[in-house]
Amino acid sequence: MFRMTEAMLPLFTFQTLYGDPGAEYAASYSVPAWIEQNGTELTAEVTEENREVLTQQQATEASTETAAVRKASVRPFTKKQLKNREFLLDHIFTVDPNTSMTPEELSYKTLMTDLAIDGWKGEGQDYKILIYHTHGSESFRDSREGVKEDTIIGAGTYLAELLEKQYGIRVYHDETLYDIIDGQLDRSRAYEQAYEGVMRILGEHPSIEVVIDLHRDGIDENSRLVTEIDGKPTAKIMFLNGVSRSNTNGDIDYLYNPNKMMNLAFSFQMYLAGREAYGDYVRKIYVRSYRYNLHLLPRTTLIEAGAQTNTVEEEKNAMEPLAAILYKVLSRTE
Repeated sequence: MFRMTEAMLPLFTFQTLYGDPGAEYAASYSVPAWIEQNGTELTAEVTEENREVLTQQQATEASTETAAVRKASVRPFTKKQLKNREFLLDHIFTVDPNTSMTPEELSYKTLMTDLAIDGWKGEGQDYKILIYHTHGSESFRDSREGVKEDTIIGAGTYLAELLEKQYGIRVYHDETLYDIIDGQLDRSRAYEQAYEGVMRILGEHPSIEVVIDLHRDGIDENSRLVTEIDGKPTAKIMFLNGVSRSNTNGDIDYLYNPNKMMNLAFSFQMYLAGREAYGDYVRKIYVRSYRYNLHLLPRTTLIEAGAQTNTVEEEKNAMEPLAAILYKVLSRTE
């Protein structure tokens, strides 16, 4: 949950720490093969979830929602729909009122950039994925006091295990509590602290190509983000993107992100893979005005997995489909 934002940090800090705003961005555009596979394309059902509007501080969803039936080789959206910017804004993205998305950011060609990574499996491989937690102290409804396993860090541990044991991908899991400073909870400095720690890890392990900042959301206490997958209660997930743009002041130059387009493509393709395989397990992609350290690498994502009203079990269960969709998008699997 974002109780503080990058905007609360000093301007000179970002200019000093967050890179050269003149850095170049380049990417090849080709539609991933798994998007083009044969299968019946269905028009997305217009539900209350499709129409949901998230406020800046919380998201509320009905606790009685059930999972959509999983169907092999069925696309939740048609290509025509995915090329329609208004459809994307109505059905896939939720854009915070303080910002906006440009035609380029909503371009089918941009969002379908091929994100697959070659040669990232097998013996002798160095780390390929980094999982960390800007707000590592986040806990759940039944978390035991002081037990790391019951926090979002415990969920990250399980996700790392799944990626390594089931998919053969080496993962570096950073368990640093970036929101605990001098023994006290300090969310105002967490992103700055996380940036410094993650940059150190990336410097030590240049083989890392994917960065995941795993959070849990903060919602109304009477709401729950839960669905059912393979008979198990499972926390829903949401991908969050920052576009470094304010409706009041335009582009935020000191939060420049040369990897913004790839960040958006990464979230978009994981959302599509999640909807195809697991229905309402994935919530609409939330777009906000800041950056949230998403500029670190092209394949960087911030994931809100569940919320404070979920159980530890539901949170752990959510890591299984998450591992599957990460692997699908990054590995050109069907």
